[in-house]
Amino acid sequence: MMKDHIFLKLGSVKDAEADAIISEINNDLIFSRENTCSLGPNVDFEIVRQCLAIGKLDLGDAVTTDAGNLKARWVIHAASMDYDENSSEDSIVSSMRAALNRANEIGARTVAVPPIGVATSKIPVKRVAELLLSECLRHNDRESSVEEATFFVPNAQMMRIFEECLKQI
Repeated sequence: MMKDHIFLKLGSVKDAEADAIISEINNDLIFSRENTCSLGPNVDFEIVRQCLAIGKLDLGDAVTTDAGNLKARWVIHAASMDYDENSSEDSIVSSMRAALNRANEIGARTVAVPPIGVATSKIPVKRVAELLLSECLRHNDRESSVEEATFFVPNAQMMRIFEECLKQI
């Protein structure tokens, strides 16, 4: 997608109105209060049930489920971390690429994206922003239905970092 089709917004992806919400999750697709998930601790049971039926993913892969009671049609679960909540640069980029590919497969035009890897790695926020935003721009080189990505960031400080990275890439 083009740079002018990437947007930044304060808030949580779980409140997004988009065709698909990308959610960071462990590769076991396990939801619990102890595990990080972009959808928070109270995930719709239908989403949990579908993830349990799918089972484990390879680290860096992504899978699509229905969105349950969310405002989106689908949730794309990006397995950027292992069960111990460890993300690497490679798993962040791979899971973002896989999520955008899944969005294309289902015909999603708009996606809501969390700051994948910020809470699950020791990688600086600026580097995570560079990785995620660059992968969105690389997606423009592929034939895709995805026209727009909105990154949802939790606070003003992270927003400033993402804004600066978006200007520079």
